[in-house]
Amino acid sequence: MNDWQRTFLQKLDTAKKQWLHKFERFASDFVEPAFDEFAEFTANHGFRVATPNSEPGTRLYKFGLTENGYVLVTFRMRSLEEVEVCSEVFVPSVGAFEPYTTHASFQDATASWTRKQFQNSLERFVTSFGEAGSIEADRTEELVTA
Repeated sequence: MNDWQRTFLQKLDTAKKQWLHKFERFASDFVEPAFDEFAEFTANHGFRVATPNSEPGTRLYKFGLTENGYVLVTFRMRSLEEVEVCSEVFVPSVGAFEPYTTHASFQDATASWTRKQFQNSLERFVTSFGEAGSIEADRTEELVTA
């Protein structure tokens, strides 16, 4: 590696750290307060809420109704100027649903946008959980009447 390449990589590393700091500030200002709000609400309605280990540039939240029925909501840096949110739903006897991912620039990722991501993820989970329960109830009824 020549001197220019070494200097270039040092500057790139410095720039990445600055953007990582921007994500960490976003997480502190918007994600954590929104999570606290939804954690309290869902815990009061039978959910077990956890924050599995996260690494810099990523925040992971788990809202579970059962051991095999939960939603994972992950906020992460998508690029130097964007945040990505991934919602992964798991339902007993069905398994994992296709993850839903969206992103926004840090400029557009406001407190309101962040709360909406938690709302959408929880809504997707409870809808999928309810639909799976309805299908299981129909199967049980078919077995009983057969």
